[in-house]
Amino acid sequence: MAEIAPTRPAPLWMRVTLVVSLALNVLIIGVVAGFILSGGPDKHTDRDVRDVGTLFTRALAPEDRRAVRREFGLAMAAQGRDRSTILEQIQTTVASLRQDPFDADAFVQALEDQSGQRRAREALGRDVLAARIAEMSDAERLAYADRIELGLRELAGGWRR
Repeated sequence: MAEIAPTRPAPLWMRVTLVVSLALNVLIIGVVAGFILSGGPDKHTDRDVRDVGTLFTRALAPEDRRAVRREFGLAMAAQGRDRSTILEQIQTTVASLRQDPFDADAFVQALEDQSGQRRAREALGRDVLAARIAEMSDAERLAYADRIELGLRELAGGWRR
């Protein structure tokens, strides 16, 4: 039988970098989850959100934005998903960080699970938004397009700064 050579532990700088990177990822996940759980963009109207992903929802008329949010919530509930699912996923991710020894594969898998759920929510959101837009009159849809273009100009101006 061939003898396996002992491995050296990773250098300290590599372990510190990994821990800092993991902490930043968890922080970002916490910020996103906190924003979602605190009521979303309508409860934070004082914030200047410069995000392409929200450009289409911010351009909606207030009543359309409320309707899209309501329909999205109903569709999530119909699929048996709600905010508690997001919390459970984050708790699973945090639990993987507390494991001793740390299992990087379990942590990555927890993040992958969250990414899959996020993609499913985004697809559902696109469907709900498209259905709402399909209900608009031609004049409403054109006004919506104008608001998107205005938001896009503001967003582009912010990127140039």
